[in-house]
Amino acid sequence: DFQNDVKVSDLQLAVQEGFENVEHAKRYTTLGMATDQGKTSNINGIHILSQSLGKPVDKIGHTTFRPPYKPIPLGLIAGQYAKKLFKPVRKTPIDKWNLLNNAIWEPVADWRRAYAYPKGNEGLEETLSREVLSVRKNVGLLDSSTLGKILVKGPDAGRFLDLIYTNMISTLKAGKCRYGLMCNEAGFVFDDGVVARLNDQSFLCHTTSGGADRVYAWLEEWLQTEWHHLKVFIVNLTEQYSQIAVAGPKSRELLQTFKSIDLSAEKLPFMNFIETNIDDIWVRIYRISFSGELSYELAVNSNQAEELWNKLVKAGKKYKVQPYGTEALHILRAEKGFIVVGDETDGTVTPHDLGMEWIVSKKKNDFIGKKAFSLPHLNSTVRKQLVGILTLDKDKVLPDGCHAVEDGKAIGHVTSTYFSPTLKRSIALGLIENGRSRKGSTLEFETSSKESTFAKIVDPNFYDPEGAKQDG
Repeated sequence: DFQNDVKVSDLQLAVQEGFENVEHAKRYTTLGMATDQGKTSNINGIHILSQSLGKPVDKIGHTTFRPPYKPIPLGLIAGQYAKKLFKPVRKTPIDKWNLLNNAIWEPVADWRRAYAYPKGNEGLEETLSREVLSVRKNVGLLDSSTLGKILVKGPDAGRFLDLIYTNMISTLKAGKCRYGLMCNEAGFVFDDGVVARLNDQSFLCHTTSGGADRVYAWLEEWLQTEWHHLKVFIVNLTEQYSQIAVAGPKSRELLQTFKSIDLSAEKLPFMNFIETNIDDIWVRIYRISFSGELSYELAVNSNQAEELWNKLVKAGKKYKVQPYGTEALHILRAEKGFIVVGDETDGTVTPHDLGMEWIVSKKKNDFIGKKAFSLPHLNSTVRKQLVGILTLDKDKVLPDGCHAVEDGKAIGHVTSTYFSPTLKRSIALGLIENGRSRKGSTLEFETSSKESTFAKIVDPNFYDPEGAKQDG
């Protein structure tokens, strides 16, 4: 047996040692245990056993044949999951409407999402400006169905989530929401999203679009291997619910046209949610904002998402409603200095690097990543920190990922960069060594091998730092 280097003498020794049964001889010598499963060696091996034992071959027998007994094409094993079906594109229930309304597509994990909705002869810059300003001045609709939605349920659900998130989740009251951050064991940011407490034993954890499957597997791994004594059940509901963001100063007016709901600030304060109906469609309305404006996110059963979207588009004509895509979403959040996991994080970034010390609980005895925060390298005085960046030339947009340079050495890089229609200038976010101590100073950024651009380091929140806009 050339694959496992089994010799005639090995089989003879097996018989001497008492391993006379063919199955025992196989395990003693590893005969036929390689990738060919004995196709090239077992007949010879059985003959050698026959000679050593003085028995005819038919009395020796053979080992268990394992599939495939005969060679088969790899394509048969792959079955239908080939070519376009090898990794199917995931589409939201509003995909058809997006397609009919001239959406430009962007891949986000396995999903295709609307990047922008150009009209007529608009260039991309004009489209993005219109979409962003629509949210800032009137109202916009975003198909955010791709957000991960993971139900964590059981008597120990709160206790379990306290171990998963850096901040306290168990104290959240039913009907309220809380932004949560997850770290891995090394203390680096893993994922983030809003957690809603549905009732005493149930939490709905929202994740990034690209992180839903990863976070679901992460929760199951910790539950099954470390905290299996906790009474918790986890299910991924990402595709069961669609989500529509209604954002802008006129968002409340638009939703109030449906007489069945009351969205006054007293009835639905910030970071709360209610369950109600829009006409005959059940919705869960979250009062949360990723744009910095007055905003609501409507969760709906996926089979009614397109119907709800069409109702909102029709009712919103009075308020000059505009759909907006993922790029306008990113511009809006960057104007507010909100992070995106995967942009402002790269697997080496901690909450402290992001200026988010406030989200790391000092009351909890333990959570994933807590021990790592005391390590020397995570408390170094030269760690990169999140800052805002304003080019001295307002029209100059820094390239994504370009390096900040000091004394010929790279000291950081740009993580997100856009032209802001709201501020009428370029803005960027970046991770810079000792960035927070550099606010007010000017740094050089290498925009190409031959060019540099100078920019001022500022606070990452460029728009409405007091947060008055999100309260309407």
